Amino acid sequence: MSHKALYREWRPSSFEQVVEQGHITKTLKRAVVTGRITHAYLFCGTRGTGKTTLAKIFARAVNCLNPHEGDPCNKCDICKKALDEVLMDIAEIDAASNNSVDNIRKICDEVNYMPGLSKYKVYIIDEVHMLSTSAFNALLKTLEEPPTHAIFILCTTEPNKLPATVLSRCQRFDFHRITTKGIKERLRKIADAEKQQITEEALDMIARISFGALRDAISLLDQCISASDDTIGIQDVLSCAGLIDDQSNAKVVKALVNNDVTAILTSINDVIAEGKSPARFLSGLLGYLRNILVCMNVQEPSLFIEADNNAIIEMKRLSSLIEHETVIRYIKELSENEAVLKRASQPKTYLEIMLIGLLVKKTTHMEKQDVKEDIKTDVAKPVIKEPVKKDLAVKSKEDISWTKYIQDRIDKGSKDVFELAESSIEISGNQAVITVGNGFLKDSLESNKDSVLEEVRGFNANVVNIRFVCTGMNRITGSPQQEILEIGKKHNIPVEIV
Repeated sequence: MSHKALYREWRPSSFEQVVEQGHITKTLKRAVVTGRITHAYLFCGTRGTGKTTLAKIFARAVNCLNPHEGDPCNKCDICKKALDEVLMDIAEIDAASNNSVDNIRKICDEVNYMPGLSKYKVYIIDEVHMLSTSAFNALLKTLEEPPTHAIFILCTTEPNKLPATVLSRCQRFDFHRITTKGIKERLRKIADAEKQQITEEALDMIARISFGALRDAISLLDQCISASDDTIGIQDVLSCAGLIDDQSNAKVVKALVNNDVTAILTSINDVIAEGKSPARFLSGLLGYLRNILVCMNVQEPSLFIEADNNAIIEMKRLSSLIEHETVIRYIKELSENEAVLKRASQPKTYLEIMLIGLLVKKTTHMEKQDVKEDIKTDVAKPVIKEPVKKDLAVKSKEDISWTKYIQDRIDKGSKDVFELAESSIEISGNQAVITVGNGFLKDSLESNKDSVLEEVRGFNANVVNIRFVCTGMNRITGSPQQEILEIGKKHNIPVEIV
């Protein structure tokens, strides 16, 4: 093979070369120097943070013939054979494809034999969480009472899937995500060595979209070098990564602000025409909306947004054109549909429906707000012309407590108390009389009487029977036609029933 992948070529060969895992390398080096080497280690962390790399370095360090301050010399016969991956005493096993109990039993049988050339037999088990329950049980006895010449290094991205009995027998090391600064420095070093020109903005972009995984960043740089004949820029990175730039996301947000369906459909068509997937488009849009939300609530958003200054300025401008609650609603609704989009048979169509649906709900929400404002402005305070036994406008202490109870139930998501939001209650012994605003509410409550009774018993456990009446009358209302006439008369609205 003429070309070796950059992430393999630039894999660290000593503890000093490992990027930003000092809390782990210091401990492992100290263990090699002092000889305090335990039989089982657990390396946890996200992909591309150096778990397998450190396992290989440690395996060479404990067997090196001439270690230097805990680091392997990489020159002795043991180190050279280990680097060439021909040393039989260091075995790397992929648990994703060797996860059966038979595979682990084979290891348990082999571990009893003394190493051929080295001081220790080292078993590096990648993705150990993929082992079956039976395989874990088979491994457990060996981890509990291992031979003195055996070392197990378990690597995993999901330590929560490991049995507690295995976790308790290992020294655990948690790998941190590599910072953007650390990734940039490593990429710059590689680019200079490869004699490849790359802009600072492109380095920033690669570091940001790698999300702390150095291997992902180096792989993307390798791809960009192969795809570019000149200096690598942001567009080269976006093209190789299959991502959508901030300008495209800004166009979609502008279209949502302006209720412009044509602009939304045009933006989607442009992105799909470039070969980007609808799922990637939605993921980028969610991140952009998140950044706008940050701009709304933080004085210096650049501290929390990985973007250039021009992009942040545009985000700030858009944040001034849209309401805080609207952005949160967009994020919630798009996030809820993200998983569905990935399974949709026609993802482009589903994405279009999702975004247009945001505009429809936005219009409906605005209309509801206008209706509420009209009611507050146009409806005068009701005047009681004659005494009534009990009116909703006059609240007793019991009513105030009842109103608070109902509101609490609504806030907790109860579906049976919405009609009771503006009601009042009279309790006499085990009988409750609930007064509501009109006959329509009364009919709805009557049809759901059993469920409403359960809610009332939550307010007063002594109630065994309930009755519903309308405002201003302690009787069952008349016909629907009479109800409509009474409502029209109350609000001075001429009503004619044909």
